[in-house]
Amino acid sequence: MSIPLDRLYHYIENIAKEINEGIIIYRFWPHGSKKLENLKELHPSGLLWQDIVRTVNITCHDQEPLNYALRTDDDYTDSFIKILKSASLLDHTIHNLTKVLSINDKICLLHSEKRSNHVLKYQNNGCVPVYYWSHALIALDWFRFARHVQQKKQIQKTFLIYNRAWSGTREYRLYFAELLIKLNLQNRCQLGVNSVEPELGIHYKTYQFENSTWRPQIRLDDYFPINTAKSHYSADFDMEDYETTDIEVVLETLFDDSRLHLTEKSLRPMACAQPFILASTCGSLEYLRSYGFRTFGHVWDERYDMIEDPQERLHAIGDLMAQIAKWDISTRERKMAQAQDIADYNKKYFFSEEFFNQITTELKTNLEKGINEITSDRNFQPFIDRWQHRLTVKEINDFLKTPESELPTIDQVNCLLDTLKNLQ
Repeated sequence: MSIPLDRLYHYIENIAKEINEGIIIYRFWPHGSKKLENLKELHPSGLLWQDIVRTVNITCHDQEPLNYALRTDDDYTDSFIKILKSASLLDHTIHNLTKVLSINDKICLLHSEKRSNHVLKYQNNGCVPVYYWSHALIALDWFRFARHVQQKKQIQKTFLIYNRAWSGTREYRLYFAELLIKLNLQNRCQLGVNSVEPELGIHYKTYQFENSTWRPQIRLDDYFPINTAKSHYSADFDMEDYETTDIEVVLETLFDDSRLHLTEKSLRPMACAQPFILASTCGSLEYLRSYGFRTFGHVWDERYDMIEDPQERLHAIGDLMAQIAKWDISTRERKMAQAQDIADYNKKYFFSEEFFNQITTELKTNLEKGINEITSDRNFQPFIDRWQHRLTVKEINDFLKTPESELPTIDQVNCLLDTLKNLQ
């Protein structure tokens, strides 16, 4: 299945070009890649080098959480960067995610997380961070047909839990599965678990956990079926899953972390009018409420969301599930009716013009602020100084006599430098 995320980036490009015509959008292609070599233009601009370096670079890292330590300058492989390396001329303008050597000292970094040290690191290293809730726009597209579906509940399990991949920031999901066994909740859950990580092909017994706390001690295969879902299933919804369960327990991408970063996983129960418990970073329910959604604090105990320690927070979620599982019939009917009223409100609000306007206005406002920050006070002297120094190096002069496409000739460089000097 091909997930058409480029529709989102074309939309962002249209917004950006209303602010400043001279922009180029870069995004990872294929989608899901984290390699710098796959950070590519949304569509080939056809511009010459001297025009490309005048543009504002908007780099989209809005699908996955940022990881500043993941990339280094050594990730660059194109021949021009190698020449600069060999001439010992790499400087502060070539960064982690900086794709183009531009007359601008900085690029726009489009991201989707708050309360983030990674954002601060990029901000201190050549980027103007631009936040928006990208997964809200994505979810509105992916789950749009859920708007027209009415649930017909025939409950078979209390809890619906999607638990597929568990490496990296998702290691806690294995510990959570083990916790459910210890609480004797496995038969109350519609849940499949993979002992072998589907993206790495590694069994959890031989996997090197970043956080050893999350390593399970119980043989999970004996209690749960194998999860056969594919990675692209998060772009879809299965109404039968929702009709046969009471509450979804959402296992987010980030849990053992300080950041706020909610994906489409948190918005799918909204689109499908399902009550939910959210396993994510501390304060994530408040994040949802800040966008206008309602949660279930008067139906069940949501204090788990404010527990800073991840292990304690996960145990609090397990304890809450155990309490819900013990409801008698009359309590369950009353509580679930209250929860369903909230879920119905959330679905209506999720598909409302009010919510769409809120997230698109946030995008437009923050993007305009970021672009204006880059273009309002341009200082071309660092770019001029760097190129004047580079042109004194024989290797660079020789290289630019027969440059690759999209790279400059010496005459083009000198012409641009003269133009910029006159603009200073």
